[in-house]
Amino acid sequence: MPFKIDTCFSRTFFRNTGVFLILGIVACNTPAQKENKSAAIREFEEPGSKYQTYSGETGTRKYITLPDSSTVILNSASTLLVPENYLQGHRRLLLDGDACFAVKPDTSAFTVVTDKLTTQVLGTSFRVRSFTSQQGATVHLYTGKIKVSKSYHSSTDNQPEILEYGQMILANKEIDLMEKETYKPEEARLWLADSLQVNGPANMMFWRNLEDWYGVDINITGNNASNSEVHELFVKASLQQVLDKLSKQLQFKYTIAENKVTIKY
Repeated sequence: MPFKIDTCFSRTFFRNTGVFLILGIVACNTPAQKENKSAAIREFEEPGSKYQTYSGETGTRKYITLPDSSTVILNSASTLLVPENYLQGHRRLLLDGDACFAVKPDTSAFTVVTDKLTTQVLGTSFRVRSFTSQQGATVHLYTGKIKVSKSYHSSTDNQPEILEYGQMILANKEIDLMEKETYKPEEARLWLADSLQVNGPANMMFWRNLEDWYGVDINITGNNASNSEVHELFVKASLQQVLDKLSKQLQFKYTIAENKVTIKY
């Protein structure tokens, strides 16, 4: 595995004026929305630069080694753009989605740009989750230090945040909010090991956890057996393998079309 330390919130919340906003729900994209999504992140391309595109496959992770031996875990339904002149001091990547980075130290800064947040480091490991189809975004720091700032101009606050170990950024573009918080590192090791632990009833939060983990949109029809308890550890399991096992336990049928899952009870 390319990382030694990692962390993740299977579900992340933040509070603003008494309202809890959920980050990380992945929306299903129509063809027109996909084109808009691609255009949104490409607006941040540097003029004259050419990019290699990496796309995460539905329900699985992609492991990428960059030209300087830095490594990336690219999650499902995510897109990473890497400049062809990366080794010439242009370590500025564009991300639409969810990815973990372990960065080799270098004299040139390593930068990950999304439509909401820009994360800059010299050599460390961290995770960024920011889909152009969603208003929320998060950055988790695992080792070293990083600087995180908004990728857009804010009318209220454009000051960057410096993160140290155990800290994270919660952001929401719709309400122009970026806050520094702490996270629980022990929850990360499962994500790094690609080990999905599910314990509890098959309720709404259960399915949203799967949405976050695999970067998909789940639509449930019929009578959901939300009171049924599920206690499973899925190690390096694809989305299909997880759904195959759950469908037998919870008695449902499912279909997968691109990044959309339909479950019928």
